[in-house]
Amino acid sequence: MIAYDLKYPSKTQDNRIAVVPSSAKYAEQMVALMCATYNCKASETFSPEQFRTHQQIFPEGQFIALDADTDRVVGLTASMRVNFDASQPLLERWVETTNYG
Repeated sequence: MIAYDLKYPSKTQDNRIAVVPSSAKYAEQMVALMCATYNCKASETFSPEQFRTHQQIFPEGQFIALDADTDRVVGLTASMRVNFDASQPLLERWVETTNYG
């Protein structure tokens, strides 16, 4: 199922950022962005292979923001669908829920 109906890349003349579905080509840049964002080591976030796996399993939920001039990843999403019941809060760490990526 495709959950969106947009033409890609999504970019205006005034905006040099393109929001596009992520691809394996950018996995290493996605790791670097996560490390910069969360001030962590590469071993403490998703690996390039984990990002690639997410793209294979649930491509409709994975997006990146690219600087159109440099082809550099400047934003990303990493989505996963879960059954959530607010009356029964999630009691485990997110990394455990995702089986560490």
